Amino acid sequence: MQISYDRDAGTLYWYFCELTEGDVTDEYECPVALLLDAHQHVVGMQLDVSEYDDLTQLVSLAVTHPEVQWDARQKHLRVVHAQYTSTVELAEPALLDVNQTGQLLGCDIADADHEIAGRYTVLEPLFVDLDVPELTFDAILPEVDPTIILPDVERAGIVAILGRPNVGKSTLLNAIIGQKVAITSPKPQTTRSAIRGILTRPDAQIIFVDTPGVHRPRNRLGNYMVQQARQAVPDADVLCMVVDITHMPNELDERIAAMIRRSKAPKILVLNKVDRPNPHAEACLAAFRALAPWQMEIAISAIKNQGVTALVDEIVTRLPNGPAFYAADMITDQNERTLAAELVRERIMHLIGDEIPYGVAVETEEWEQRPNNLYIRMTIHVEKESQKAIIIGKGGAMLRRIGSESRPGIEQMLGQRIYLELWVKPRDNWRDDPNSLHWLGYKNS
Repeated sequence: MQISYDRDAGTLYWYFCELTEGDVTDEYECPVALLLDAHQHVVGMQLDVSEYDDLTQLVSLAVTHPEVQWDARQKHLRVVHAQYTSTVELAEPALLDVNQTGQLLGCDIADADHEIAGRYTVLEPLFVDLDVPELTFDAILPEVDPTIILPDVERAGIVAILGRPNVGKSTLLNAIIGQKVAITSPKPQTTRSAIRGILTRPDAQIIFVDTPGVHRPRNRLGNYMVQQARQAVPDADVLCMVVDITHMPNELDERIAAMIRRSKAPKILVLNKVDRPNPHAEACLAAFRALAPWQMEIAISAIKNQGVTALVDEIVTRLPNGPAFYAADMITDQNERTLAAELVRERIMHLIGDEIPYGVAVETEEWEQRPNNLYIRMTIHVEKESQKAIIIGKGGAMLRRIGSESRPGIEQMLGQRIYLELWVKPRDNWRDDPNSLHWLGYKNS
């Protein structure tokens, strides 16, 4: 077993084998607690893996070490290096590195109290220098196409827009780009995949990644959304955490800040919704400032486009020098079919009550250019027959309204008239079905 410690990030690493490149093929997360002795020194950790299947295979490598205890009843994996007297749960989950056969290879743990003097006195003699391989994902940027004339810029890079649900991340992205590239609604968790918006200025090209809001997932779709947010962090050149300045930070804000603290990229705190009255503004600001070592804070109103230009200027100064990746006229890497389907889902989010939208996915099935218009046929997938009836409405009235209100936005995007045909199809429990999620395009790299 090997233990390592990243002092800058306050992160502990426990590994049950010597890793080589390519060993780590998947990444899970689970609740974690630290084991403390009578002097409040860290002497071990406890992983709660109760939500996962095939636990025998998951812990098979770890339990070969004498320091590891497996509690099969509670489904807790404990690593104990000395006698402990208390268990302290951490707000940020542990990240588990797993190989292709489903074995836990190791984990990393963000300790919010890592600056307490003497906290690792017991563990320090065990620390070793580790070159921990990163979990690799598909490249977030495309390979440069030599046939495309790229703009001549001084700086280019990726900016991850992070935050909990409904703080205005997609609204901010649309304001920066100058037109809609991400759907919005008053309901949280509207964005499901990482959306890339591209802003090209004379001096820089910025690839913005609008991530789904980090939340407590209740199904596989929720896990996918949170993973999409996590994947944006390692590749980002600048991290922007968008917060609702009218509310004090909550547990989700603290979890996101813990993710951000692990990165060495410049960190900007974006204080959104400053146009709203807030008698507790000073207390809110102080609480958000304490979450991470921010290089800059910017007050904005995304919905009123206030402070957005200043934010972009600050981002550009922190981008690395380098060439552009996209043509100057590209504003998103999403294709037209995906954007059209998202615009239909956006109208459903606005028109249907709270019990339906999270169980809806929209799939573009036909896209045919005809003499007088573009014919588009889409299927709206729901989870239950009762939801199908709600989407269709009495005499088909709601389905017609969804189509009529979606059509102008799609036509504006495409610059031509369309004929939009919508169908509704139940797909039982699709949010928890891996095959359905893959079929509908919700798959991690």
